[in-house]
Amino acid sequence: VRSPLSCLENSPGYLVKLAGTIECSTGRPALVYIMYGCYCGLGGQGWPRDRADWCCHKHDCCYDDAEIAGCETKIDQYQWTCIDMVPDCGTCERILCQCDQEVAKCLGKAPFTGKYALWPDFLCGYEHPTCNIY
Repeated sequence: VRSPLSCLENSPGYLVKLAGTIECSTGRPALVYIMYGCYCGLGGQGWPRDRADWCCHKHDCCYDDAEIAGCETKIDQYQWTCIDMVPDCGTCERILCQCDQEVAKCLGKAPFTGKYALWPDFLCGYEHPTCNIY
């Protein structure tokens, strides 16, 4: 089954790609994660609040690794398709696609906890896990 989001596959912008993979795996609009917990959306600080927030923390770490490898995480493009609720990727493009694919699968398995939607940053604190835990 192909997602109606497949029309977005070739659109520019990493956020459209990421949003599409998340919607493919979760069946939820990606916008529900825009300020979810302490790590979903832009930035990130403090301790992840739940499994979904841990998914976003891991995605941030994946993008950090991609940048260390020389990738431009905000502008590099890649192609993907959605088949049977699984985003599929077709060097840097592969790394970014895999980062987004992993967070989408992770969020698809994690429960969505409504109280963490629109979670304010000041409740996150400053102690945070490092990326070397993955």
